[in-house]
This record gives sequence, structure tokens and C-alpha cells, in this order.
Amino acid sequence: MPDLPSPIANFELPFDPPLAPVIDLEPLINLAPGRRSDSAIDGIAVSTVNPGSGRAHIMYVSENLAGLLGFRPDQLLGKGPESLFSPRTPAAQLDAVAELVERGQQAVVRLELAHASGAGIPVQASFLELPSFSGGWPYFLSVFRDLSAGIVEDQLLADQSAMLDSLARGQHISELLVQVASRVESQVEGGTCWIALADSTGLLEPTVTGRHAHDVVDETLANLTHSGHWSTPSYHRVVDLPDRLQVRLREADVDALWIYPVAGPGHERRGVLAVAHAARPGPSTNEVRVLTHMSQVIAVAVDRNVAESSLTHQALHDALTQLPNRALIIDRLEQAVARLGRERTRLAALLVDVDRFKSLNDTWGPDVGDEVLIEVSRRLRRSVRLGDTVGRIGGDQFLVLCVANGEGDAEAMAERIVSSVSAPVVLTSGDEIRITSSVGVVLIDEPGQSPAVVISNAESALASAIAAGRSRYAVYEKGLQQQVVVRHEVEQALHIAITDDELVVHYQPLVDIATGRMVGAEALIRWERPGFGLLPPSDFIEIAEDTGLIVPLGAWVIDEVCHRLADWPVGTDGQRPTISVNLSARQLGDPSLIPTILGALDRHGVSTEDIGFEVTESMRVEDVEAASITLKRLAALGCKLSIDDFGIGYATLDYLRRFSMADTIKIDRSFVDGLGTSREDTAIVTASLALAASLGLSVVAEGVETVAQYGLLGDLGCDLAQGYLMSKPVPLDEAHDLWSRRQLILPPSTIS
Repeated sequence: MPDLPSPIANFELPFDPPLAPVIDLEPLINLAPGRRSDSAIDGIAVSTVNPGSGRAHIMYVSENLAGLLGFRPDQLLGKGPESLFSPRTPAAQLDAVAELVERGQQAVVRLELAHASGAGIPVQASFLELPSFSGGWPYFLSVFRDLSAGIVEDQLLADQSAMLDSLARGQHISELLVQVASRVESQVEGGTCWIALADSTGLLEPTVTGRHAHDVVDETLANLTHSGHWSTPSYHRVVDLPDRLQVRLREADVDALWIYPVAGPGHERRGVLAVAHAARPGPSTNEVRVLTHMSQVIAVAVDRNVAESSLTHQALHDALTQLPNRALIIDRLEQAVARLGRERTRLAALLVDVDRFKSLNDTWGPDVGDEVLIEVSRRLRRSVRLGDTVGRIGGDQFLVLCVANGEGDAEAMAERIVSSVSAPVVLTSGDEIRITSSVGVVLIDEPGQSPAVVISNAESALASAIAAGRSRYAVYEKGLQQQVVVRHEVEQALHIAITDDELVVHYQPLVDIATGRMVGAEALIRWERPGFGLLPPSDFIEIAEDTGLIVPLGAWVIDEVCHRLADWPVGTDGQRPTISVNLSARQLGDPSLIPTILGALDRHGVSTEDIGFEVTESMRVEDVEAASITLKRLAALGCKLSIDDFGIGYATLDYLRRFSMADTIKIDRSFVDGLGTSREDTAIVTASLALAASLGLSVVAEGVETVAQYGLLGDLGCDLAQGYLMSKPVPLDEAHDLWSRRQLILPPSTIS
């Protein structure tokens, strides 16, 4: 039971004042619902709880209550409220009363007060919380009616107490409703008890119908409760009902219906307690008490059931998407696998991953990330068939379970998911984000496979789909697990490589085509992995991107390049080469990038004009939006910027507009390779050069490997060239030697 909600809380705590501030309690007491000064009230007490200490004490006792207990009022002030009650009062009863008071309802029960002599005084007690007027201290009103003089409702209160006790002990609601109906029928001669509970939409569903048919009760209650009044009872004669109901009810020996609404704390529709009576149009005073008390018991039971159902739902469903969570979806997977042997079906498990979600979340923020996940969950629910299950197993990953007639059926589902998820997401801000997904598919046709194995296999298939370029699916095959193990080993080793000096930078020269002289170089990372030799970026950069290691890896490259630039030999013309560093989308979206660059430049005394940065043109739209902000800041600092892989993206002109701060474009090697031999490639290179000239941009041709390509680039007016014809990427010492030579190739005009 919580610490502060009721006048009977904290019984076990020793009393330790201070008392609450002294206030005029009479206006406070008069705020009590139904409060009136008449002979029905034999005593009043007000208690409070100090929120700081959690201790409760009595701060007001009426004269008549003190006299009833054999004390003066001042003898009771400051004591704990538990001192008023007989030690024989059941703890479960007090817990049930506290629950009602917590909910803002008035609790009415029978119990015993403790007389000064030690005797018990039977009373009917009412408890409720009062508004606070003293800086947040809660106040509780206790009103007592003496039953010892013969005004006794022994059986009724005993039954209510027993039911509340059973409720506190976790009795199922259906059993309690049967007890309520039995108690009502024992007290209302000639009456049959009906109980109907409201579903989530507010519609009544008969639960207890006594000797009457379910459909008759359902139709009758629907007719009598359509008005939606849930504050007071109503009484109806059968003769006032529609003819068809009259006939059916008279056949069932029903002459009148007494309807008692069961409402929640805010008058929410919880249900109906009704009596179908054979003769009398309305209840007696004692029967009113019975029905009132029993409707309160039902209300408590229903609210507790709702609360328990809500807690169960929360425990088994993802709070953000409301999909089954990992625990529930794995349980359903286990059950589905167990049924395979009995039902002769095949099951497919599809692991869905939102591509590059971490980068999106880092760039746009967690609120936007949540919007995306909610929308993905909606799309997945719309993609699956009736009977299939979708769950969120963590982060940006979802698991879909479906019956599959074969591999083709599972692949069709995977294609549908990839297509559905890939539509742009329109945010509440009005911005639009393009997302894609990758899917790992596992077919299960034999019982006995554990969920852990199924999910592990799905992860292997998913890793294969991601490695193949994302926005696609892959079906699990033996051998994929080994690939996953290898990727994991590379990731772990890469962590060590960053700190253990296993990384090196090689430099590939950029040559001025008009002169054949080296003017700069591109920094390209290599990994001297123990036992594996020198590894190119293609062996580990993608894993670094996926795991976020690209950020510390990129920071190392930036610092290393600045360090080497500071010691780079100056040419005869007093110049140093401009060294360019590749930046990934994740680096550009990371807030630490600019401080990292500025720190490295300052630490090594390098000018911003000596370093350049390259960004790939194949970057996704949502990456570009975030990247352009960072690139503008770099351009403002004086750093040279290049658009790498130009021509292979799906919106080249749009990228040029977005990257208007760039100085250079680099034509992708796939076009240079066909230069002079492929009409299409030659046309693309020619058009790119013309476009760059009109925008005032320099052009670098990548992958130049033949003299013919080099000569044609010179004829077309290309500015710079990079490729094996001039030099492959080389270690630092060799790069220094190339710089000292400067002339790496003759100008095209001198080559025959």
C-alpha cells in the first residue's frame, strides 16, 4: 500500500510530530460529500500525513467521538489514526478501504473502534480524502456512526468486508460477481440479479443473468441504458418497455427492473447491477443499501481488473509502438514452432531492420526517431496478413511471424515489407524523410528449433541483406552464420585497432592535367591487422559505419593527416599539397566533427586551407539535409570541399544545388573507365565537365589508368586526375618522395 493516501496508512510507523499547521477545520469538514450535522453522525476525526516523513497523526476529533471512546479530545490529538481502531480490525479490510480512498472514492465499512477500557465499539465508518489547504499536506475525513445502539447492518457489512478481503487477496472477478449476485438475491425476495460489464467501447456485455436467457438480458439492458446516465439508479415497469420485450419478460415472471449503474471514479461506464423483480416496482430502504454497497464492490473489482489488464499489456507490449515486445513475440514464436509437427505447416520469421536508423536518430533527434518507428510499425501491420504477428524486439528491429507455404511465399512477404517501409515518412514538422529497410528471412519447417536459434539465423540473413547494399531481403542459408561471426570479430578487432596503433594512412596523388604536376593527395586509411596483413577500407569501413566506429576512426584519420601535414616538406615554390579526407554521412551528422577538426588543426598548427574534405554524392537525401549544414560551416572555415563519386547518385543536379558550397566534383571511376570506348560514358564525362565549368567548379577524374584516358581528359578540359597511371596510394615516405619530384607525368599535349 502506498505511503500517503489514507487515514489508516502507516499503522506500523512510530509517531513523531511535528503536527500539520493549525487551520480552521470546520470549512474543510463541510466540504465532505453528503456532510450534514444530524443524529446519523456520532463522531468525526480529521487526520493528516506529513509528506516529508510519511507519518500520520490526528489533528481534529469531535467532542462526541472523543466521548464515545472514553477520552477528552486533547487526549487523542497528535496520535496516529490507528489508535482509534480495535486491534482486531483485519489488515486486509483496511487495505481495501485505503484502495477506495486512493481512488478518490468514499469508503463505507463496518469496523470496531477502541474504547479506553479496551472494549470494542461497532461502528459504520466512512473515509474520504479532503482538499488540501496547507501547502500540499493531504487531509482525510473519518465519519463514524455508532451501531451498538441497534442500528446494525451486520450481515451486509460483513459480506462487503469479506468481498473486499477476497478482492484484496486476488480473487478472480468472475467469482466475485457470482458472490455479489448471490448476496443480492438473498436480500431481495422475488428478485433475480443481473450483472453486465462494459467493454472498451462502453457496450454492455451480460456476465451474470441468473435464470434468464442471455439474449433477453442483453436486449433489455441495451434498451434501458442507452441514455448513458451513470450517476443515479432508475426503476422501470415492464409495461413501459417495447411490446416484444414485455412479452418475453412477462413469460419470465418479471414485472419490474431496478437498474443500478456501476461507475468509475470519473463516472466512467463500468457496468450495471440490476434486479429483475416479479412484483415490486422499486426496492425497500434496506434493499437500496444492499444494491448500493454491491455496486461499489463491483466498481472496485472492475477497476482493479482494468488496472491488472493494463499492467499485463504494458509488460508484454512495446510502449512506443504498442506492438508485442520481445518477450511476447518470442513466446508466440515458441508456440508457433511447437505447432509445426501437429499442423503440417511451415513458418517464416522475418527480421526487419530500419536501414541506418542510428544515423537518422543522431541527425534528427530521438523524437523524430520515435515518429519513424511508429510509422514503420503501422506499415508492417498493414503489410502482414490476418493471423500473422508483428513485434518489436528492440531498437529499430521488428520480427514478423507468418505461415508460409514455401520459400516463394516468404520472399513475397519480404518484398512487400521492403516496399511498404521504403515510402517517405512525412514528419509532424512537415519535413520528409526517406527510409528503407532490410529483411532477414528464416524458413522453419521442423518443430524443436529454439527461438534463440531462429533469431540468430534471421540475424545472419539480415546481415547478408545489409552487406548486399540494404533495402533488400536475404533468405537464411547455412554458412551465413559464419559471416556474422566474422563481422563480429572484425568489429571487436577494429575497436582495438584504433587504440593500438594498427591504422595507417596512404596517400594517392592528385595531378594537374595541364602540367602533370602533383598538387595534392587523397588520404586513404589502411589497417595493418595482425595475422591478416594490410587491409583496404572495403574490408572494414562498412562495419565501422554500421557500428558507429566510423566516428572515432574518422577522428583518428583527421588528427593523423593534420599531424603529417605539419611536417610535410615544403616544395621549391614554398607550397604544401592539399590533403583531402573522406567524411561519411554519420560523421557529418555527429556534433563532435567540427570541434574534432578545429582541435586537430590547432594542435598541429595547420591552416584550414591545407586540408580538404570529400563527401560522397551517393549519400541519401536525409543525410544530405544534415550534412549540408556541417559542410557550410567547413566552407566558412576555409576548408576545400569535394563531391566524391559524382554521377552515380539518383539526383545529381539536386545534390549540386544542395552542395553549392563545394569547390570540386570528382567524376566516378566507372565513367572514366569507359571514356573514349563507351559513347554513354564519354557523354556523361563531357556533360559533367560542361556543367562544372558553368558552376565555376574544378573537376577531378578518378580511376585514370591509361594514357588514352589521360589525353582525352586533357582535350575535354578536365582540371585534375587521380589514378594508377600517375600513382597508386602509397605510404607517407613515398608520398613525400612523389611530392619532391612534383612532375609525375608529362602534360597530355606532349604525349604522343
